[in-house]
Amino acid sequence: MARQKREEIGQPDDPNLAPFMNLVIILIPMLLLSVVFLEVAVINVTMPLGGSATTDDPDEDDKESLDLAIAMSPNGFYVTAAGSLRQPIEGCPTQGPTICLSDDSVNVQERFEEARRMMADGNETAGEQVMEEGLQAYNYRELYNMLSGFKADFPEETTVRLTADENMPFALTVRVMDVSRYRLTDDSYNSDEDFWKADFQTETTDAGEEQFANLFGDPAFAVAQ
Repeated sequence: MARQKREEIGQPDDPNLAPFMNLVIILIPMLLLSVVFLEVAVINVTMPLGGSATTDDPDEDDKESLDLAIAMSPNGFYVTAAGSLRQPIEGCPTQGPTICLSDDSVNVQERFEEARRMMADGNETAGEQVMEEGLQAYNYRELYNMLSGFKADFPEETTVRLTADENMPFALTVRVMDVSRYRLTDDSYNSDEDFWKADFQTETTDAGEEQFANLFGDPAFAVAQ
């Protein structure tokens, strides 16, 4: 019986990837157009240059400047405006600061130091809780009320200089910037609950866009003297 001739099995042909590559090339621009990219908001923070600014316009020289500054300390906020340190508000010690702590039973310096030790030891959660105890002792409501009063007298001013003691955490600076940036629905508040629940005022730009109403949205870091 004759042996059947074995069929020779050849190597398979390479797949034709050209149609698939064409499809990918078409899909990539469509996917890029449909993607919503992450929007990152930044605060325009500047460091003022040394020396005073000069201008050739005599009208600008005669115009009174607010020159607003907030110094953060373990005792509260020292507020300077129009070249003078503002007197302590009602209920604060006569020797200052301008706005004392809302809870003077809290030693914020000890709270911040304890928080740093906890975080250095790797206990981030407990450290953040202790840090928050110190941050909540500050009277942000009265700070906002005072800034709103300055804004009424100097509507064109947007800059505030921020200084802090060397042991103050940056979280305090961030919170002060948040309070200082935008106007709320009311110019002043009598309770912390109403203050923290308040919405932002909005305004319409020349381009017809809605945005938050500016209070002092251009913070500048300064070195404490």
